[in-house]
Amino acid sequence: MGLRTRIYRMTGSRHLAACALETALEKANHREPCWVDVQFDDREDLRQLLQRLPLHHLAVEACLEHMAASRLVAYGDSLVITLPTHTSWDEEHRSYLVVVCLPGLLVTVHARPVPSLEHVMEQYADGMRFHAASTSAVLYQILDHIIDEDVGFAQQAREEIEQLDALLEVDDDEAIARAVPLKRQLSRLEAAFEDQLYCVGALQTIESAAFRIGGLRDYFRDAVSHLEHALRSIQRQQSQLNAVQQGYHLKLQDKTNDQLRVLTIISTVFLPLTLIAGIYGMNFDYMPELHWRYGYFGTLAAMVLVSAGMLLTFWRAGWFR
Repeated sequence: MGLRTRIYRMTGSRHLAACALETALEKANHREPCWVDVQFDDREDLRQLLQRLPLHHLAVEACLEHMAASRLVAYGDSLVITLPTHTSWDEEHRSYLVVVCLPGLLVTVHARPVPSLEHVMEQYADGMRFHAASTSAVLYQILDHIIDEDVGFAQQAREEIEQLDALLEVDDDEAIARAVPLKRQLSRLEAAFEDQLYCVGALQTIESAAFRIGGLRDYFRDAVSHLEHALRSIQRQQSQLNAVQQGYHLKLQDKTNDQLRVLTIISTVFLPLTLIAGIYGMNFDYMPELHWRYGYFGTLAAMVLVSAGMLLTFWRAGWFR
């Protein structure tokens, strides 16, 4: 694919209108900010495109680096934000979105599709209006849509845990088999939410030429609140999942205890029988019962009575419950 670029400028009515890159570079200003979105496969192609934009050279390098951590840093007039994104709640590999914010230009760079960006483009090119004519307003909408998806992922994870609880009553082995990967997925979501919370929270303290929070402060505060809710939800689900695993281990322990109880009863019953058999297995010449006509049957009867008496005692003591 190489590069997939989508370029918009904000109109006077604060809508998005598609335009060419040359138009965006020519008209990008405080009143009509532009948004350049780039999905890339090849970093060299990405470098050539970014070098055409009025970005600080360190901001260009930040976009080209292997994205493996969240950050928020300013380079001259460029504010660079890197945060994790998801395409699904159970996504195995973490992907990152890099946002470069300038006074009249917003650049988003990502290697994989980001559904939140698609939603912002569709909604604000189709009638919705931004809160302000600024790149900060566009950035807020991007973050808000990402956070809304995060809340949805937290709800999906909760539904999965609820299904796991129901499955535990039917097939606990299948439930625990599904619990292990689910625990890893929850850990990945928690780490991503923490990184996003750091970035969005830090934006509330920044006031620069590249990013002016101005009248958007309440909106960003609301975004932080939603992220905190999603993070608390994931943490509750992790606790619930731990409880499921503990319940499974308790069930295993109960099964093991039942098996040990049966083995203990059998061993206890056979101990006196083994003693009797051992006594009469001695090679002494003078044992009264050796020459008794009914000695064999009497010994067997004694063994049966001893076994029955012990089993009755165990039953009354509740060992078979």
